[in-house]
Amino acid sequence: MELESKLNEAKEEFTSGGPLGQKRDPKEWIPRPPEKYALSGHRSPVTRVIFHPVFSVMVSASEDATIKVWDYETGDFERTLKGHTDSVQDISFDHSGKLLASCSADMTIKLWDFQGFECIRTMHVETGFHHVGQAGLELLTS
Repeated sequence: MELESKLNEAKEEFTSGGPLGQKRDPKEWIPRPPEKYALSGHRSPVTRVIFHPVFSVMVSASEDATIKVWDYETGDFERTLKGHTDSVQDISFDHSGKLLASCSADMTIKLWDFQGFECIRTMHVETGFHHVGQAGLELLTS
């Protein structure tokens, strides 16, 4: 019943003006369920997490220059995609989930075959690239 007591406390704080004037950590007053899994494996901060459009898989990108694949139903680590030499800034699946695009501070955009987990194309860019969206991925693969 800890969650209920935190919820009641949050309601009281909301009606009385909330913790705005207080220096309390939000973890103390925002109710949330306990974490189901702790996914550890990256050696540096994670820059992006996305879910596969079809399978129960999620993918994380990190400043450690790697991309990791996880089963989000079990919390199990699946594999690491290596190829970038600097922080991976962003990742995005195409609509089918067969291709994954990644962009990195190493001035490359990589296209990964997500069925074979291999890099199938590397594009070098002149300036920093911080975002790769699904619309851009459709243009790259057409």
